[in-house]
Amino acid sequence: MDWDALIRTELDEMVPYAPGLRVSEVRAQSGKENILKLSSNEYPAGPVKSARRAMKAVIKHSNRYPDGSARALREALCAKLGIQPECLAIGNGSNELIRLIAQAVLRPGDEVVFAWPSFVVYPMVTQMFGATAVRVPLNEDQVHDLDTMLAAVTDKTRLMFLCSPNNPTGSIYHRIAFERFLAKVPEHVLVVVDEAYFEFVTDDMYPDALSYFDGKRPLVSLRTFSKIYSLAGCRIGYGIMPEQLRLALDKLREPFNVNTVAQIGAFYSLAEESEVERRKQENQEQKTYLYECFDRLGIQYVPSQTNFVYFMTEKPVEVFQALLEEGVIVRDFGTAPALRVGVGTPEDTVVTIAAFDAVAEKLGTF
Repeated sequence: MDWDALIRTELDEMVPYAPGLRVSEVRAQSGKENILKLSSNEYPAGPVKSARRAMKAVIKHSNRYPDGSARALREALCAKLGIQPECLAIGNGSNELIRLIAQAVLRPGDEVVFAWPSFVVYPMVTQMFGATAVRVPLNEDQVHDLDTMLAAVTDKTRLMFLCSPNNPTGSIYHRIAFERFLAKVPEHVLVVVDEAYFEFVTDDMYPDALSYFDGKRPLVSLRTFSKIYSLAGCRIGYGIMPEQLRLALDKLREPFNVNTVAQIGAFYSLAEESEVERRKQENQEQKTYLYECFDRLGIQYVPSQTNFVYFMTEKPVEVFQALLEEGVIVRDFGTAPALRVGVGTPEDTVVTIAAFDAVAEKLGTF
């Protein structure tokens, strides 16, 4: 069988997404029983109580297909966000919506502009559909350089991804810069703002894309229940977009693409506003303790508007391995001089700080 002739050549250079180490692997490597998995930006508390109860109750109906239109969740989201139902898409995580949007608009030879480093899925979907990735480096503060991104736009540019807050750096651009950007971006470019972590933001200058959505301009806001709502394992997200684009996604998405348990969990999570605010404040507090640790150890880091912190190291491989030996899993980026550590519970923070202290003593410097 000539597999090279059968499989699309666009996939030749693609590398599968690497999900990171499993807790069981690290337990075996480190010999430690208690392992902290702080590599995937998961909120540590689990789903909210009302969602857990509802999800458990609906399991017995798993012999039935889910609501293919996610009607109840759509109505709840529209009421909460003040948007029209024809502008709302529900996806198997916001990741699915990223892929569907790329599939809907990209043609071979098109260009896709995004900041770098940023979410690894952007170059993946670009390559998947035969387009060309245009990476624009973050500025010296590890923030999107929106002016340089605008300068990178050509007649071939079809799509722009803005990750705000950005993964992996946790940084945001401010309202004035975003409004200047929107005023100048050409109409032939679809701007997709990935706001997976927006609920964690405490900066008053943060410009959420929904505030600028009018249903006409080519602007999309993508959000998820994976992060502050702790439904990462259920895979459910949503996007606010012009109706014409949403109709195109409906033609491409799988029937029943979001399972019943996920829909129910998301629906009941929306009402838990006080718990979301509590989680936001706890996350912010735990970050300050991590900052204090990093300042004490002389570790440079990017102030984060998310539930993770991006820190610099001249020894990324050694630091990553040393933290594993302490039972703490962080996210590495190959030989790039930085690592990303998630924010855990107050108890997790104590263990994390102790691990960093132990690594500093072992390695001398970061």
